[in-house]
Amino acid sequence: MAKTNGPLFSLDASGKFGGALVFSKWKGRPTVRQLVTPSNPHSADQETARNMVRSGGVAQRQTNLTAEVLNGETETDKARLIGAAPPGQAWNGYLVDSMIGAGAVNYTAAQAAWGALAGGEKTAWDNAAEARVPAFPTVAQTVTGGGAGTPLTTGNGYFLTMYGLYIAGLYTLPGATPPTYA
Repeated sequence: MAKTNGPLFSLDASGKFGGALVFSKWKGRPTVRQLVTPSNPHSADQETARNMVRSGGVAQRQTNLTAEVLNGETETDKARLIGAAPPGQAWNGYLVDSMIGAGAVNYTAAQAAWGALAGGEKTAWDNAAEARVPAFPTVAQTVTGGGAGTPLTTGNGYFLTMYGLYIAGLYTLPGATPPTYA
């Protein structure tokens, strides 16, 4: 973003000019940038990406709110993520990056592993997610066109979070039995 001094031969300017430039203030400094018309596609790929990020957001919120400790550990998942995150990367970004992965490879693998679980195993994950303090919520989903889709179950969101912790090196590969927290 370009900084300006006396834009348009005045001391202050704001708004668009000539359909090409936008004058504004950023942190109290006058700036000018190219006018860009935002686009908000609701294509299948865009909604899939939004759903993945939405899953990461729920995982961040849950990890941030809980004071529970994984059985056999002495620190919360958040404290462990803070210690494991690469220098310069926040714990929450590291969690989402671990959950989704480059090209959504981790998310796709986690969903495939979730799909391979039997009905009773998924129910066990749902029950464990609902027993967390606070309870793990469902994850809202959208479909092509931006409409509401079928939300991920509490157990599915919990499984995705644990898969992200596995990728981060903080948990074993999640399977049929959900982890125990206290």
